[in-house]
Amino acid sequence: MVFEKFKRIYAQEPFILRVRALYLLLFNVVVFMFASLSFTFFFNEKEPTYRPSYILFIIASFLSIFLLWIGQFKKALFLTLFSVATGLTWVLLFGNPIGNALWSLSILVILFLLFTDIRTTLYISLFSFILILLFFYRLNLMNKLNSVFVLDSIIGFILFTLLAFLIVNLLNSYIKEKDELIKEIHHRVRNNLQVLSGLAILHNKDDADLQRVLFEFQNRILAMSEVHNYLYKSDNYHSIEFSNVIEKIIENLKSKHKDSKITILNYSEKINLPIEKAIPCAMIFNELLNNSLIHAFKESKNPNIEIHFSKNVSIYKLAVKDNGTGMAIPENWKNSNTIGFTLIQILSRQIHANFEIFNDRGLVAVLEF
Repeated sequence: MVFEKFKRIYAQEPFILRVRALYLLLFNVVVFMFASLSFTFFFNEKEPTYRPSYILFIIASFLSIFLLWIGQFKKALFLTLFSVATGLTWVLLFGNPIGNALWSLSILVILFLLFTDIRTTLYISLFSFILILLFFYRLNLMNKLNSVFVLDSIIGFILFTLLAFLIVNLLNSYIKEKDELIKEIHHRVRNNLQVLSGLAILHNKDDADLQRVLFEFQNRILAMSEVHNYLYKSDNYHSIEFSNVIEKIIENLKSKHKDSKITILNYSEKINLPIEKAIPCAMIFNELLNNSLIHAFKESKNPNIEIHFSKNVSIYKLAVKDNGTGMAIPENWKNSNTIGFTLIQILSRQIHANFEIFNDRGLVAVLEF
């Protein structure tokens, strides 16, 4: 139940960030618990000791958990990495030399590999190696340095770090291969849709009704094609900036209505839309804009169409407004037998959207989901 609430906080974020946010939360919860238990244990000894590193871990992990719960992943990540690096530095340079503090540096390397990139982890690995040398120097000053311990520690750290880098590099290779395959799939889907669009043009005859049907069919195909086009160009396969798709659909329909003097005003915000909603939404927008261009301005002066796409918290809103003649009875659109409105109803149900049409100095169509 708690994790489900947490997942909803990052529901609109890219997949990798959602996973990292959950892992960071789990890590900080574990650190908070064990640091608190360790601090309590040392504090209740016969000679109580205050371990600064444990105090730092307790405070930092608590604050990181709080930041994660309010959606501040980057701040929580920085605080976690900084506190762990600072705490381990304090332990090695000023803490109790007895124990397995050196192995904690392996945790630091893994932590940076999990939450940052390889270059940053390489820097932290070099920093960790310097800490190891400084720790040996400190032991030497205390006449506690052992050559076997030095050799085992250096070889162990180098081998562990090398294997960690190789494993991550192998996983990245698999991911890169998968990304290339996904890009190729979207590219082929886009090309196939373009072929379908081309076939519609080839079958365009002198029959006016047939021309209209093929024209609308081609526009619907191109609307889907644009979504796959942006997915092919993007590194994010879970969402796309939908304002780009809106702009492309506008360009396509304007090119089909070259004689039109209608002004189209696009006020769309730059918002990422999940892919499972992007294609249905693109097709709905295509139907609405095409309907306005064809039917709205039989007698209007200075015709224009306004397009708004925005997001309020987790609710997306797409609005298409024209200053045309409007509809005599807007409520009757649900009973319409036209392919366009039937398609809008089907696609709206698919994305669990609320669709409304009403008159307001022209026709206004609003889609909320």
